[in-house]
Amino acid sequence: MDSLSVLSAITSTQQRLKLYSRIPDNGLVVYCGTVVTEDGKEKKLSISFEPFKPINTSLYLCDNKFHTEVCAVRGVVLPRLLH
Repeated sequence: MDSLSVLSAITSTQQRLKLYSRIPDNGLVVYCGTVVTEDGKEKKLSISFEPFKPINTSLYLCDNKFHTEVCAVRGVVLPRLLH
């Protein structure tokens, strides 16, 4: 992970947030970053969704993995792609 990857993820997240005219009733979960595909290539991944249960926490993490356990602790059901 380098600073260009982080900046790219932040820019992608800003663009994704522009798709929402308001915050969904249950909040919004956004995962964005670069993943390595099965054939070893890097691909940008950006996922946003409204959880089934309300959330009221803001969290920003910059790491080499998606921290899906944070959602699991709060009872948020994740899309199958993130398992």
